Amino acid sequence: MATSTDETIKTGDLKSQLEAIAGHEIDANTEQLAESIINLNVAVSSYSYTLPDALQDDVGHLIPIGDGIGHVVTKNIIIARPPVCTTPRLLDISVVGSTLASGNNVFSINNFLCPTEGALVYNEPVNVVATPISGHPFFLTVTYSLVHTPPFPFATNLQVTVFAWDANGAPAPNVPIHFRCRVPASILIV
Repeated sequence: MATSTDETIKTGDLKSQLEAIAGHEIDANTEQLAESIINLNVAVSSYSYTLPDALQDDVGHLIPIGDGIGHVVTKNIIIARPPVCTTPRLLDISVVGSTLASGNNVFSINNFLCPTEGALVYNEPVNVVATPISGHPFFLTVTYSLVHTPPFPFATNLQVTVFAWDANGAPAPNVPIHFRCRVPASILIV
């Protein structure tokens, strides 16, 4: 059986390890550190059921099949527990564009939404898939960044950068692309 001294040493060791990773001292006592570890949940997936089929009710109205509700699954990366599921709003957006002369382009998701959507707050997990629209071989790579706008402590925009490469691995300019991005997005109430 472990004693409270053993638990303190293990927590102290963990604190030292976390400080080594962070590269600085962590200003937290043992209880705060333990609470943070217990609540260390990371989003691992998102999904929704959207089926194009519909049923017809008795008076001829179409009833869509599938709830269309987005789901985000989070798991604690330290402690093995059942996943936690939430149902945030999921933004699923398709964008048409191209790379610039430099072989890449940065797209701000907010620039592709109707102004009536209002301000959104974005969160992980972000999923982006890009496709070149060309009869010639190109490779695409993608990065994204959640953009925080002060004074808000959360991401109020999402930037997607698409890079195009030719068959020899050199940056490919002016490549037409389509990309699709799916991200949890909540309405910002100010």
